[in-house]
Amino acid sequence: MTGAISRFETRRAPCGGLHDGQRSFNEDMQGLATEELRYSCGCRNEREEFHDGSVHHKVVRHDGKVLVDEEFRGE
Repeated sequence: MTGAISRFETRRAPCGGLHDGQRSFNEDMQGLATEELRYSCGCRNEREEFHDGSVHHKVVRHDGKVLVDEEFRGE
């Protein structure tokens, strides 16, 4: 499994504010990949791609409200 954590510059967060934050990315080299953006305000944007090609995407505002929670099936 490989992974990386990096900072990102100010951009629009899911709450609408401009915030910097941290990006983490992990993959197992067999088709599983996860990416998470954590904004300094507490908002999160998460994306998981699974071995079968399906994808789960979730966006959570800093107050805990889920803005997006969707899955796409692989082929």
